[in-house]
Amino acid sequence: MKIQVCTGKICKERFSEYILKRLDRDKEKFSLDNVIISNCACMWHCKEWPNIMFDKHTEHHMDPTRASKMMMDKINQKKWHNKTEKTYKPTESDTYFLTDN
Repeated sequence: MKIQVCTGKICKERFSEYILKRLDRDKEKFSLDNVIISNCACMWHCKEWPNIMFDKHTEHHMDPTRASKMMMDKINQKKWHNKTEKTYKPTESDTYFLTDN
């Protein structure tokens, strides 16, 4: 997962640097080696500051706690999705309902 925190002038004034520090601290605390956290230039959503991009999806009106929770939620969603995608195998009863009998 790639996370970018806007550190443009307005987001920076609204404490985006604290969000960046919080996410970095959570990454270390939970050993999230597959997460890349970086800052970026202005995302051009200045009226909805501070802004964070999670894998090409921009979230607005963030604060350190909300950003941390959202990161963990998205990581857990990916883990669940990957787990079900790999382990689900249709059974005979599943295909029974999908056919015209």
